Order: sequence, then C-alpha cells, then structure tokens
Amino acid sequence: MSLPGESTSLSARLAPVLAGNFFRPLARPSAAVYIDCAERLVEAADENVSGQLSHEDARAIIDEVLRSHPNTALADDEGGLLTDISQRGGQLYNRLCAEQWLQERRKSFTERWVLITPGLRMLVSFLGDLAKNRPADLKDFAGTLRSVCDDLILPRALDPNHNQNSPEILRQKIQELLDRTGRAINQLHTVESIILEHESAQRTSDSARETLHRALVSFHEGEHMTCHDALLESGLLSRVAQARDVVREATYDHLTKFRLAEGLAKHRSLNDSESFIEAESQLTRLERLLASIPGKQRAIDGRISDFSTLSAARYRYQTEMRGRQADQVQSCLIALSKQHAGQSFSNLANLPGLDLRSVEIETYRGSNSLAIAYQKRPPVNLAFTTRDAGNEDDIENAKEQIRRQNLDVLTPQRAARFIDKHLPEKGASISTNQFRVHTDDAFLDFLAVLCFAEGRLPNKRHPISWRTHSDRRTSGTEPDKIARDTHTSRVLERLTIERLS
Repeated sequence: MSLPGESTSLSARLAPVLAGNFFRPLARPSAAVYIDCAERLVEAADENVSGQLSHEDARAIIDEVLRSHPNTALADDEGGLLTDISQRGGQLYNRLCAEQWLQERRKSFTERWVLITPGLRMLVSFLGDLAKNRPADLKDFAGTLRSVCDDLILPRALDPNHNQNSPEILRQKIQELLDRTGRAINQLHTVESIILEHESAQRTSDSARETLHRALVSFHEGEHMTCHDALLESGLLSRVAQARDVVREATYDHLTKFRLAEGLAKHRSLNDSESFIEAESQLTRLERLLASIPGKQRAIDGRISDFSTLSAARYRYQTEMRGRQADQVQSCLIALSKQHAGQSFSNLANLPGLDLRSVEIETYRGSNSLAIAYQKRPPVNLAFTTRDAGNEDDIENAKEQIRRQNLDVLTPQRAARFIDKHLPEKGASISTNQFRVHTDDAFLDFLAVLCFAEGRLPNKRHPISWRTHSDRRTSGTEPDKIARDTHTSRVLERLTIERLS
C-alpha cells in the first residue's frame, strides 16, 4: 500500500528530478569543474549567517574554480568558445541555474542573492561520503553497533507502557535505530570491498617478498580488521542477538505497534490503517537488519579465508613453480636477443666458440614415413604371493606394530586428560612456563591439546573444552620478542591454555 504523497516506485519519485537534468553536469567531460564549484558554493553559503550568497561572491567562486582547471574542456553552452574567464564563469553560472543547482533571489534591481538548492546540498554530501577515506570510517563501526545494542537492551527500551515512550519519542527512536543499523551494515559491506581490493593486489604481486608482506603485515594491519575484531573479540555478536530478540518481541506486541503507529500518523499525516502498516514494516525491517549482521560477518570470514588461500598459492607459485632460475633464464635470453638482433642461427653457427646445441631431427622418407613402429612395453607382472596365515611370528609382529602406533596417536581423549590434570577448574589458565613435561608420552598429550579444542574423559559426563593463546598473535612480525620454554629438550614458543568448561 502506498503512502499519501509517495509512490512505491523509486523511479516515479525521482521522475521530476531526472526530467530536470539535475544529474546531467556529472556526465559531462567538465564534471570536475561542476563538482568543485558545488563544493565551494555550499561551503561559502554555510559560512554565511543567512545561508545564501551574493551574486558577486558566487561569480567570484566560479571564476576561481575555472582558473584552477585550465586544461578542462568546456562545451559551447559552458563558455568553451570564450577566452575571458569572467565570460566563461557567466556561462557556467547560467548552466548551474538551468540544472537547478542554484536559484536566484532578487531583492531589487541592484541586489541579487543566490540560494543553494536542497538537492545540491544532498548531492555534495553524498559525493563527499564517496570520497571519504573508507578505512578511517571503519573505526566508528564498533561504536555505532554497540550504541544500537545498548539502546535496545536497556530495560523497557521499546515498552509502550513506559511513560518515556510516547508515540513521537518511540517513532524517533525506531527511525534513529534504523539509520544507525543501516550505517553499520554499509560499513560491513565496505570491509568486504576492501578485502577484494587486497585480493586484486595480491594477484599482481611482483615478488614472493611482496606477497608475504601483504599477507602477514599489510592485510592484518588494515582498518578493515576493526569490524572483524569488534564482532568476534568484544562479544558484539551476542549483544546483536539480544537486541534482535527485543525487536522481535516488539514486532509481535500489538500495543507497541499501535503506539508507534500513533507517532507515524501524526508525523506523516496518515490514517490509522496506513500508519499501522508502516509501523509494522519499520519494526520488521529493523529486525531483519539486525539478523543479517551475523550472516555478513560469516561472509567476511570466508573472504579472509579466501585471501589466505590465495596468498599461499601465490607464494608457492613464485617460489617453487616460477622461482629464481626461470627469471635468470629469461634475463639471459633477453640479453642474447638484444646482442644478436637481426641474425639467424646459421650465422651464429659460424661464429668462433659458439657451439649451438639443438635437437637432432630424424627425417623419414619413402615408405618409412607412412608409419613408425613403436617399441612395445614389456608386460607387467601383477601377480602377488599370499602370506602364510599360519605364521604366528608375522601376526604377532603386526599386532605389536599396531599397538606401538596407537600409543603415539594424538586423540581428544589424551588432550582432555592433560587439561583435567593441569587445569582442574573451569576458567583456570596455565602457560608453558608454569609446568614442565618430562616424558614423551606427556609431551604427546600436550601436542593433542594444540590439535583439538574439546575432548571427553571416560569418567566425566560432560566434555571438556579449552582454547590456546600465543604471543605470536601480537608479536608475529617481531619473533625475537616471543618468549620460549623448554620441554623434554624441545624449545617451544610460549603458549597459554585456558579451560572453558
């Protein structure tokens, strides 16, 4: 159902703007001149108390912008045939008024003022957002999403019976939550686009050194990791789930929708039916936006995993498959090609000391050229002999070998036994410098802890879970700062084990 004064189609609502050629200056070759003029005019108008400019000031700004773009080609209707800057500025000023970027306001025959249209202000703001440093904006992601969760998790945040949730306040609160959640989701999409840019740069890396630096340093130091760390490490995902539950309960609460509909009806001049439908639509949209955040986070995890796979494959190609020897051969061939340009192999064969090594080709003529008899391969003997089933020595040796191999297998049970021994309580933690492993069997138990994150003991009803922390996460680029411990004559980087359950 369409609302009064609105259409369900965005193109229908934009039809008056599109018909007036409002966006035409952006498609011209001189778009840079229009954009700079618009930015300077908006800034100058905002500095004025009245929010408008005199005609002389507007013309002076346009002339100054034209001087800063001396090599920009202007069309005939923009003053391209004129040589004087002032005349060109007059033509460009007329185009800005014709495209509804500026509006003239005459107070008298000698006093003229220029108004900035609302559409131009929104256009300049949008272009400014596109030109912003996107990684720097991602620093606000955690604060934006955290503020949304804090407002929704507050007691009686959307309770219609609360005296602070009047219809108008509730309408403003829902609209603000929609705006902030949408901004946070846009920042998540920015994270994905930045990762794709890193992937494109990684595919064109010139050396293995550059590939490793981008994979281990540049990628993980980027501001795009702020969103990822904020979701995973600060517990925002669980808070988003709680906030979504609050909005879902409000969606099912008829009184909440009725109170929000009252605010929408008064603000937009809607009837009861239309305002109730719009209230239900806003709550549903807010709930869906919050529900989409974990899915987008999983997609970002997949992108990060793809980048790691790409980096490993690129590094292997540059070191193993292509390597330095191929580059040396290529450099040698390029040097020979430049040195003997314009010569043939027959000429080179006559040079002293140059013994050309080429493949000898055998030419067949007559009946021999019709078919070549290939030497057949000898048949392969695929027969095998069976062991004597009655040989007890072989059977016992096989059993003993299987038993010894099973003793060295890393299993979750071995890891759980190690955790239960050194960390008997939930929440306890221990570092590798706080205990010592003296036997190979105990060392295998410790390795099993590093291989698994959960295990079960025969005498325990519930499984045991744990996680490990390494100093390499914070000091990976400076390995000398990583502490090391010795266990059974083996040197290990310091690890911290924490029992979760």
